[in-house]
Amino acid sequence: MAVDGVIAGSASDAAARPDQGTDTETETSTATQIVDAILSQLKLGNVAFNAPTTINIEDTVSIHVTLSPSETAAVLEARVEGPGEKVSLPLQVSNNMEARLSGEGFRIVPVTSERQAVSSGVTDWIWDVTPLNAGRHTLTLTIDALIDVNGETVPRTLRTFRKPIQVEVTTTQRVSGLLSEHGKWLWTTLLVPIFGWMARKRSARNKSAAPPANET
Repeated sequence: MAVDGVIAGSASDAAARPDQGTDTETETSTATQIVDAILSQLKLGNVAFNAPTTINIEDTVSIHVTLSPSETAAVLEARVEGPGEKVSLPLQVSNNMEARLSGEGFRIVPVTSERQAVSSGVTDWIWDVTPLNAGRHTLTLTIDALIDVNGETVPRTLRTFRKPIQVEVTTTQRVSGLLSEHGKWLWTTLLVPIFGWMARKRSARNKSAAPPANET
């Protein structure tokens, strides 16, 4: 009987586990359905931004993003200020959104708040971007919808854009940078000896050109 009781107990536990798993799966399914329902209610709008391909290392450029649930892509492109190609495409729009710009090799300073309430008109994001190193680097623009899930505001990434950018350095800037970085070494190692040699040569030339002294 004891063995039967253990077996019966195990069978009962085993029967209970599928029910628990089903409850968990149901809760997970319900949670994802809530997110799906929220996303399905987002209105389709447009977003536009500038995408430069090259930046000089001494320049600071603006990256400008414009978004609207009502304006056309052409209208948004016309509002974008900044160098480079103007890119526009459809994008879902929520009443609260966040845009972030990131990239190694750049100093990125947000001019506007990255998290903003979105109106029926146009919402703008602007960053000032300054290259730190020469070469090829990538800027990444991420746009999130901030949605309310079970009373908590959470981000949902809608689109991510990656743009390779070539940071250029002119010959004059390279020479200037070399002098700035190694100026003391150049002065003490090369220029001072050269100036000393030129001074000695000039002094010897002056002596050889001087008239002989009168004998008494």
